[in-house]
Amino acid sequence: MTAEQVQEEKSVGILANMMGVDNDQARRVLRKHNGNVEKAVDAMLLGDNGDDEPPPLWPLSESSQDPGYIDPAQLTGQHPSSSEVIDLTKDDTDSTRTMKLGQAQDDTKFGPSERPSDPTWQMVTTNKQVDTNQEDQAMNEAIQASLAEFGPSDELEMFPMEESVREGGRPVALRTDASEIAYAALIIQALAQIPQVRHRIATLADPIDGSPRSELCLQIVELFSNLDLAQLSAIVDKEVLPCMRPPPWNGSYASLGDASKDFLRNFAQGVDNQLNIQYAQEDPSVRLFQFLHAKAESRGSSTRFLRHTRTTGNVVGINTADPSATNDLISHLSHNLTQYDEITRTTSHDVIVEPSELLVFNIQRTTSGSGKSTAEPFTFPKQFYLDRFIYENIQITQQKRVEEREMQHEISELVKKKKFLTDNEGRDVLTDLRISLHYFQEVAHSDKPERQTSIERTAMKLRGLLDSIVSAVRDIDAEIERLQAAVASVYDIPELQKNLYVLRSVFMHTGLPGRKQIYSYIQDAQEVWWKTMDHIVTEVPEETALMDSTGLHLGAGPYLLIYSQHLPDEVMRAPVAWPQALVEGLQLMNEKFLSYLPPDAVAKAGVPIAQDISNVSMSSFSPNPSKGQEKTTEIGVNGVQSQSQAQLIE
Repeated sequence: MTAEQVQEEKSVGILANMMGVDNDQARRVLRKHNGNVEKAVDAMLLGDNGDDEPPPLWPLSESSQDPGYIDPAQLTGQHPSSSEVIDLTKDDTDSTRTMKLGQAQDDTKFGPSERPSDPTWQMVTTNKQVDTNQEDQAMNEAIQASLAEFGPSDELEMFPMEESVREGGRPVALRTDASEIAYAALIIQALAQIPQVRHRIATLADPIDGSPRSELCLQIVELFSNLDLAQLSAIVDKEVLPCMRPPPWNGSYASLGDASKDFLRNFAQGVDNQLNIQYAQEDPSVRLFQFLHAKAESRGSSTRFLRHTRTTGNVVGINTADPSATNDLISHLSHNLTQYDEITRTTSHDVIVEPSELLVFNIQRTTSGSGKSTAEPFTFPKQFYLDRFIYENIQITQQKRVEEREMQHEISELVKKKKFLTDNEGRDVLTDLRISLHYFQEVAHSDKPERQTSIERTAMKLRGLLDSIVSAVRDIDAEIERLQAAVASVYDIPELQKNLYVLRSVFMHTGLPGRKQIYSYIQDAQEVWWKTMDHIVTEVPEETALMDSTGLHLGAGPYLLIYSQHLPDEVMRAPVAWPQALVEGLQLMNEKFLSYLPPDAVAKAGVPIAQDISNVSMSSFSPNPSKGQEKTTEIGVNGVQSQSQAQLIE
């Protein structure tokens, strides 16, 4: 069976499970819609059962060529040259401006250059089975709601050129015409906004011992410099991402996490390896993406490394299956990396020996015992200290962990005590006491003195009992609150507050297939948050990035988080030293691009055409809207199907 047939069977399985039909019907509808799962879903919701089956989507013959292989010959070639001369003395009417603008698009090449792929950077695809069990009715409603909200997902939309200018420091959208690797474009766009990554990537163009860099290194430098300096609001890449061979995404949440993890792992290894070759004489331990970690074991005051366990890592998997952990990043991270054995009183640790400049977390959401996805939000902080997970702090962290467990045990005992006082086989004791007290105080009266005295005595006892329980519960609640505050701050000591990491990117999935069902939040150097969904970049409040609950009803939501080490403001906003040749070429292309736009469109850029960008990062410009104010701009490039428009540098 060829790889195309394997992919078709996967899509058939997903569609059949999603719509509750047999595989044959799912296959007919899928082929009828050229393998587009989302369009097939939409058609089946409208009653399409796949009659009048078209020819097979893929030929049923074995192929010896890997379908993901990119023929280097197809990626090389001569760029068309331009001999256009523009007469600035003629009247600049709308029609002539449009004609000139179209011609300029053919000459102005936004995007990376055409170079063959480097086999040392090739990625390995994954073929993991995905559990897509959902209730049919709930799934259909969710699909219809999401499709209505997001619209067609796999088509590159085209926009007027006036809307394709980059506004101030707004991030450039990176797009690809292959929807199955659109997630990789989001990742690269987010990495291009992280200062540590930009500055490190810029050095990949430097020769090593007089020898030039690999072709893919130069392509990556060009792509990142475009994302930093280009005046286009969107770049369509058809070459660099395919050269890095990102695993294809089949539309599911699990596949999205696996593909993103594999893509980032391979990208990180390639970049860090190149950096360590470059800095071998100066800094032999450059760790941009990859941290060194090992397993250790502690008992009492003694701690030891387990032999042969040191290894590098770059993507940390966060398994949310542990019910004893609250559903937040730090709690799950602590539970995933530390295991305490009550019998042997031994704690096993997976600790970081040498931290990296970036930390990437892959959120692996789980289902409940009934097989249904839980809708409990997964929360994560905007910053946190890594020190409690670093080996050199293991002793003090262990002491704090013991204190934490003791306080949590106290809290548990207090909760039990409160329940004993206030719960009687499911009945609220305080409510029952208040009802009884009301009866003896307001209802039960007697003309007989002895009976009345007994009623008043009983009422006094009930009042005293009620007051004592209320007072005890108040004291318990106050103590629980105090202990919870102490637990929350147990690690807040100077020894564990040296390595601060700040949230830079959040990647979201609605739970449905399609390029518009995934999007990202990225924080720029100005601490402004931007939402990117395909071609749309929107400024959003920080709370939106931290609290977006989209996709929870389908067991999806956030699937990837990127943190980076905290930097001083002046370092965060420092311009990147891109290769001078790239900067000069970008400046010429920007000037030419802006020269064909009307003045009101040029004004959106916020940068004069003659601005010298040789030592300026576009990302250092403040956006036009005030911080926190939401403003949406649809961005895109006319003629995105043209290869010349997917490139910025020749």
